Amino acid sequence: MVVPPANWFHQHFNSGNGPARYLALRWGSRKYYGINGENTGKTDVDVKLGGNQIEYEDEEPIVRQMFEEACAKAGVKSQMDKYYAAKA
Repeated sequence: MVVPPANWFHQHFNSGNGPARYLALRWGSRKYYGINGENTGKTDVDVKLGGNQIEYEDEEPIVRQMFEEACAKAGVKSQMDKYYAAKA
């Protein structure tokens, strides 16, 4: 279990050869109302548009490199190329 502090950027990865399931819990919720009642419902909106999501092409290159290395170590081919290419 990972619980990042409020408003910290984080990502979910699966470098294994099988499916993974992620469970994201939100404070209070009724569509992402956060601590002290502030609306955090911009989790799927690009930061360049005022949201809270960093798009793949804007993430630090080390993030993708670490994921690719983890996939290679597990003998799995990353399937992320299509998402990076779609944004180019």
